[in-house]
Amino acid sequence: MVVRRCPQCGATGDDIYGFCIKCGWEFPKAKSGERICPLCGYPNPDEADFCVKCGTPLMFMKSPQSNTSINPIIIQKTVTSSPDSTQSSGFMKWLIIFGYLFSILGGLIGLIIAIYLITRKDPNIRKHGIIQLAIFVFYIALIGILYATGNIPAEVFTNYQQLVLGNFTLP
Repeated sequence: MVVRRCPQCGATGDDIYGFCIKCGWEFPKAKSGERICPLCGYPNPDEADFCVKCGTPLMFMKSPQSNTSINPIIIQKTVTSSPDSTQSSGFMKWLIIFGYLFSILGGLIGLIIAIYLITRKDPNIRKHGIIQLAIFVFYIALIGILYATGNIPAEVFTNYQQLVLGNFTLP
């Protein structure tokens, strides 16, 4: 295929048409194997990339070389079952176990571990974090319900504060 520019109107078209598709100007006939400029019709040497008379690019007239081969690029991608499979080995297993332990005991460390596990990409580890957070929320809700119904008196919280502060004397 040769792309030609009409010298009369400037429109471009390929060589399957003998005439310009915009104005009807007739293109000069090009013989196969000759490097004739599609714009001015001047014959050019075989090594020319541009017309030596008017400068029109002749690169579209080059036929592709059949002896060149293109080797495909092969990209190998390995798929793992879990995104955090390297972290999931020993550290995450122990963290999950300690998370359950601290969640059942009702400590703040259990809440921190549960939130950390929820932020992981592995759905299995995330599931354990959600379960630990549910245990923690269950204990907080249970304490709130027992306090609201009067089953836990207010002195229990006062005694707990004194125990935490190191004052072991009861009021």
